[in-house]
Amino acid sequence: MNFRFVEPWHVFLPRQAGHIVGVSGSGGKTTLLEAIAAVWRDDGFGVVATTTTRTEPPASFVTPSPAPTPFVYRHGGERADGKWEGLPAAVVDGLEAEHPGCLVVAEVDGAAKLPCKYYRAGEPVWPARTSLAIVVMGLGAVGERAGTVVHRLGRAGVIDPVGVGADAVWEWDHQLALLTGPGGYLDQVPAGVPVVLALAGLEQQPDSVGLFDFTGRAMADPRLPLVMFCSRGEAGLSVRTACREDLCDDAGFAGEDELVADAGPGDDDQPA
Repeated sequence: MNFRFVEPWHVFLPRQAGHIVGVSGSGGKTTLLEAIAAVWRDDGFGVVATTTTRTEPPASFVTPSPAPTPFVYRHGGERADGKWEGLPAAVVDGLEAEHPGCLVVAEVDGAAKLPCKYYRAGEPVWPARTSLAIVVMGLGAVGERAGTVVHRLGRAGVIDPVGVGADAVWEWDHQLALLTGPGGYLDQVPAGVPVVLALAGLEQQPDSVGLFDFTGRAMADPRLPLVMFCSRGEAGLSVRTACREDLCDDAGFAGEDELVADAGPGDDDQPA
């Protein structure tokens, strides 16, 4: 499957007040939430970031913005473990009324800082008014022992779309099954909500051939016309967004070979 890069990477984000973007999955959700909030803020929009699950305080929001700057993080209070409690989905649905003119971005599940996860019933917790879902997967899982990279692997009461043991090596086929298989990440997105896939931790994955093959197979799914490639280094988060070629105009797009130079681990890189 061929694809082309779009510029800027965030061209698909809504720019009309009242929209809610939900971020689900594993391996880089909070970092991406901060990046989305920063894009909207820099474009002059008011931003409310939040979560429907417990989370560690994102660095960008630990110190509230001084009034009247509409750039805030709403949560349900600080927990005894130092994390922030999430808001009920219905409260998130009403945030635009409390903060008129703002856009909302919400993290809707957790993954214990691992690149992949298995879901339990009742999660993610999506606001009913979610207008775009961004599903995040960590690339660093591929090539590692499954028990070290998949949150809740082997636990009772979880949805297991892959069926591998803890000592098995996590492969690209496993990653694809977790994404597109029955009970996988895409099945957790509410019906009718458009999806963008975000592949995080590009700097952790040296197998560029496997990465391109996986991306092509993922984009063959009609739910995934767009895929984001996210890597993190000394300069912070770097994002490229690819569009399935049959849906893109040729003007101004770069070829997929340009991504190869970005793949592979760097000495100073940290996971997204």
